[in-house]
Amino acid sequence: MVSTVCTRCRRREAFYLRESSGEALCKQCFMKSIEEKFIRNIREYDMIKYGDSIGVAVSGGKDSLVLLRLLIKNLKKPPLTYVERILVFTVDEELEYSKHKLERVTYIRQLCEKYGIEYRIYTISSIIGVSVQEVYDKLREKGKNINMCTICGVFRRRVMNEIARREGLTKIMTAHNLDDDAQTVLLNVFSNDLKRFKWFGPITGEDVENFVPRIKPLRNIREEEIAIYAYLTGTPMLERECPYVRNNPRYLLKFLLADLERKNPNIKYMIVSFGDSLSNLLKEVKYFERKIKTGKCSICGMPTTGDICRTCELIRDAGLLDKYLLAKRD
Repeated sequence: MVSTVCTRCRRREAFYLRESSGEALCKQCFMKSIEEKFIRNIREYDMIKYGDSIGVAVSGGKDSLVLLRLLIKNLKKPPLTYVERILVFTVDEELEYSKHKLERVTYIRQLCEKYGIEYRIYTISSIIGVSVQEVYDKLREKGKNINMCTICGVFRRRVMNEIARREGLTKIMTAHNLDDDAQTVLLNVFSNDLKRFKWFGPITGEDVENFVPRIKPLRNIREEEIAIYAYLTGTPMLERECPYVRNNPRYLLKFLLADLERKNPNIKYMIVSFGDSLSNLLKEVKYFERKIKTGKCSICGMPTTGDICRTCELIRDAGLLDKYLLAKRD
């Protein structure tokens, strides 16, 4: 078998074929390409400005650990040099599977300590007053067939926002990758939900009161390439997947996209580009202004398009509203 020379450096043997671009990359050039994409995304989309205080959400999964490594590698490059404060945090969902993810806490803490970065762990129940498992169990008792991933996702997003507000953070950096955003586009299209494209893009939530914007510097990097980067850099990866993931609609989309990608290596990029174009078009014609009236939740005061937000709706339906309100007062 004839070896292929790296198409970038033209010196070392290639080990990875990036079919979307036709590049054959050696290990060093492959890693450099990922690192360049990270900082280029931050600059191109103007994700960070002078004086920003950035929260970095690190769950312990491969994507968020790679995000942390890329952040650290670029700390001395602008615009990261403009940042006033960086707080790395982990949200503990307090589920049985969470214990597996939290095995990475020592790794995260040591990495942060080495580079002088703040690191904290927050539990969902300490912020909201009720746990994901508690709400899930109560809803099931009442005969409501709701996906655990729905509750976990809603609560995790609320907790991240609350952490950011309490800590005075101006942005939250998340590890959403190309696959995540491609799945989001398909979910929105399949559910005929144009309104959700208001919150689609490299930066989301900039114009929503009481909402701390999210920035996604990994959004045009494939999940497979993040996993390879993690392997090459010795970043620990989880050996087990969440037991609830198979009931998540994204799980099926993951395999659908993989099948489509075998036929068209650029399909994920094309889908995300379509999502960006649609989102921008809907903004230009003021669709969101006409269709979405963002107000304040009548229970907690957080942004919502209805009378109450999704977090409060789930807690109310579970019969745990009194406990939740008591925790808020404390």
